[in-house]
Amino acid sequence: MRTTLDLDDRLVGSLLERLPGTSKTRAIELAIEEYLAADAYDGLREMAGTVELDSAAIEASRIADRRRDARATEP
Repeated sequence: MRTTLDLDDRLVGSLLERLPGTSKTRAIELAIEEYLAADAYDGLREMAGTVELDSAAIEASRIADRRRDARATEP
């Protein structure tokens, strides 16, 4: 989706410093993905103990955690 945003230069600069060699677009996409993943994780944590999970769901959560960790270390 093409859009125009008025972003704080300091925030974008700080983000790009943490992701050297990454384009602004990709850096912002990564930040959004990370926010959404963290928000989903927080929602699941709030439900902890209220829902029974089977082993497949637990393994899927572990895979998602590994993917999130891998994205966080991407250049």
